[in-house]
Amino acid sequence: MHPEYPSVQFKEPKIDEIRQYGFCPVDMHVHTRHSDGAHAIETLVTYAGKKGIGLAITDHNSIRALKGSRGFCREVLVIPGIELDTLEGPHILLYFYNIDELSDFFSRIRREVTAVQEFLAPPLPVIRILDIAENYSCVRVAAHPFGYFGINRGILKCIGNGTLPRDIMERIDAIEAICGGMSRRVNSAAIEYAGITGIPVTGGSDAHIIPAVGSVVTSVKADSVEEFLDGVVQGRASVTGLPAGPVHKGVTGAVIAWNYLPSTYNTLKVLYHHHRPALTWHPWR
Repeated sequence: MHPEYPSVQFKEPKIDEIRQYGFCPVDMHVHTRHSDGAHAIETLVTYAGKKGIGLAITDHNSIRALKGSRGFCREVLVIPGIELDTLEGPHILLYFYNIDELSDFFSRIRREVTAVQEFLAPPLPVIRILDIAENYSCVRVAAHPFGYFGINRGILKCIGNGTLPRDIMERIDAIEAICGGMSRRVNSAAIEYAGITGIPVTGGSDAHIIPAVGSVVTSVKADSVEEFLDGVVQGRASVTGLPAGPVHKGVTGAVIAWNYLPSTYNTLKVLYHHHRPALTWHPWR
């Protein structure tokens, strides 16, 4: 790896410079209007092409955007992905080598849950999701591992408070070292954990709006989805980016709220499912 690109850097990605040294930059955490984002996948891919980056589409509990993407993703590296809610609360990012594998995996997941709304499906336990993922070629990543303030949205946060056992990390391929939606403090904790343990890293903007896309990128020397994901698992990825500022966070919050508003009741049901385990006793505490 070029010395100017250590594993993780808090700075604005310079896409031309990254490409100059042979790396492929990909924003590995992007949402479309099929979950709680503002834009169609066509708009996002076109924007990414102009910016010179690839995208991982990671809608919440949905792959609808990716199902219709085959015809217009040829000029941009698009990684099929999904961000799954879990019963205990953490979000898991899963990246697949092709859309067919993701589609089959998602069908397996859907057979075990009852849909509330497409991107608000009652979640499965973390262990069950990882059990199903074992049958597929995919990369399992702990999204924003130290989570949101007061909410169990990260695997490492849940390990810390006893909601999940410590050995769950043995089944995770990488952690999201920089998530654009998180604070610098929380991201710094993830970076420190990666440095201590040596676990591979990824990063993404967690974009729900166009201006956020590409604010955090994961860079690997790769020309295909297969090479890129293999590079992540092998620890050859670098991450560059900055957390979103207050304006972007405010606009993003409004977009998310607008998407959830039509189904407030269902949202509350899902939140209940997320937080119910925190109210019960766990044998590994």
